[in-house]
Amino acid sequence: MPALSCADLMAEAENEYASLPLSTRQGATVRLRNLLMLAPEGLTSARVLLGAFGDGDSTDVEKLVPKIRDLLLLVADDPAALKAEVADWPLGVFVRVIGEWQEKTQAGEAPRSDS
Repeated sequence: MPALSCADLMAEAENEYASLPLSTRQGATVRLRNLLMLAPEGLTSARVLLGAFGDGDSTDVEKLVPKIRDLLLLVADDPAALKAEVADWPLGVFVRVIGEWQEKTQAGEAPRSDS
């Protein structure tokens, strides 16, 4: 029996838990990864950031933008390229990108059981 390939497992996981490619104005492509593809410490940080959106302060735009930016930088495969890109984004662009990222990386529904 052939050995299970970790490289194959990673490739399958990256395919199953898709990322959102984002082209920056500088010509770089940054991939916004699915939360399930983050290392454990990254997932913990993402959960903290996502939890902050439910805080009472979430209606304060000045506090919302840095949280969204930090979440995007956390899931980005090239945070440096994304940091330069988002420096002048208005809230509307952040919201649009977060919406696209959520839609693209949302885990599909489990197939129904015949039983």
